[in-house]
Amino acid sequence: MRFQESANSDFFESLQGKRISSHLLKACLLLLALLVVLQAEEVAAQSPGDTYVVKQGDTLASIAAELDVPLEVLAATNQLTDPNALNVGQILLLPPGAARRTVIARPGDTIRSIAEREGLPDLRLAILNNSTPAARLFPGQPIRLMRDSAPTPTPFGSVQIVNVPSTIVQGQAGWLEAEVDRPLALEASWNGAPLGIRPLAIIGKEEAEGEATVWGGYVPIAASLEPGVYSLSLSYQATSGVTVSRSFPVFVQGQVFAVQNIRLPADKDELIEQEISQAELDYLMPVWSRTVTPIQWRSPFLLPLQSAFPTTSPYGVRRNYNSGQYFSYHTGQDFAAPGGSPVLAPADGIVTLAEPLTVRGISVILDHGAGLFTGYWHLQEALVGPGETVQAGDPIGLVGTTGRSTGEHLHWELRIYGVAVDPMPFLKRPLLAVPSTVDLEANEDTEKEQ
Repeated sequence: MRFQESANSDFFESLQGKRISSHLLKACLLLLALLVVLQAEEVAAQSPGDTYVVKQGDTLASIAAELDVPLEVLAATNQLTDPNALNVGQILLLPPGAARRTVIARPGDTIRSIAEREGLPDLRLAILNNSTPAARLFPGQPIRLMRDSAPTPTPFGSVQIVNVPSTIVQGQAGWLEAEVDRPLALEASWNGAPLGIRPLAIIGKEEAEGEATVWGGYVPIAASLEPGVYSLSLSYQATSGVTVSRSFPVFVQGQVFAVQNIRLPADKDELIEQEISQAELDYLMPVWSRTVTPIQWRSPFLLPLQSAFPTTSPYGVRRNYNSGQYFSYHTGQDFAAPGGSPVLAPADGIVTLAEPLTVRGISVILDHGAGLFTGYWHLQEALVGPGETVQAGDPIGLVGTTGRSTGEHLHWELRIYGVAVDPMPFLKRPLLAVPSTVDLEANEDTEKEQ
């Protein structure tokens, strides 16, 4: 009997213990689930918005200093055991309260949708990222949220400050700028091709620091270049003879171009032959590739016509001639100006070509310096000759329909280092806007005149 009572007692104690263990297990599981939810909410609050994209030359310490975040907090947030193990393009989560400089685009995002999500003006965000409010973005593309209050110093020898565009839109021209603290020959390249960067001005710094030379140059992106990440490099030769260089990733953002079907009259059928077009391009490329002419302009360009005539074919349009016999993209801006309308120089320059061409008809090319040229095709007549100097607003030709043309219009083209880019943004942008500058090339011109 006692054995039975003892057995019953053991059974109930065991059962009670199992119930306690079961409750304890449920409590532990509930607590664990709560921790998982809290952690997920914390990560969700930070991703995909509160992030930093690692750039060339970044260290965890420099990122922490830039964002005013304790180094150990940034390392713990990203579970980094080795602060030096960072890769270019790596995405770091930022702790709450850190000043975000970029966000990562989600599928279907546009500049406008990110601006709405972040409570920012969409136009300001578009300008900051060299884009437009309606531009669709690639998933994972980094988008800058704020402009740095000052250019970021770089550990790049005598190059103290470098401003490199993080994004350039397909068919546009970005602007590269650098400050150096001693005389040197700075060189730049885009995917291995040289860029015409040159010294533009001297700026006064703090009295103890002396002066710095500002170098600048355009980064032209053809409308045919595939979107993606490309490399921009800067280099110079140190006094020791060692080449010092640094590369910067630049994202080329694509845009949608319309397709235009063009039917040429029978007497111009031969002008769509690829061999003829290529031969003329080969003839002009040495003209467009010169970079030795000093800069001729500083202010935004003027329209090359007296009135704002409608655009009949914008830059970048994909063109299909005679039902697909020849396919190309439009390298300039076409205006529906009547025949005989005066064509005007949009900025100061030197006439480097004025002659009839097979495809482009009667043509004029102006050299504005620093590798920037403008072209005017299909003219009725050229009013200037090679070697002449023109000023903004001077007449250089008359609108016509010569060459591969289906009607009277002006084709206006702008090339930088031989690459055709959209000319319209140059109606709004000056060459250089650095306060308290001494214009180096203006000084050179003055010395030559004296």
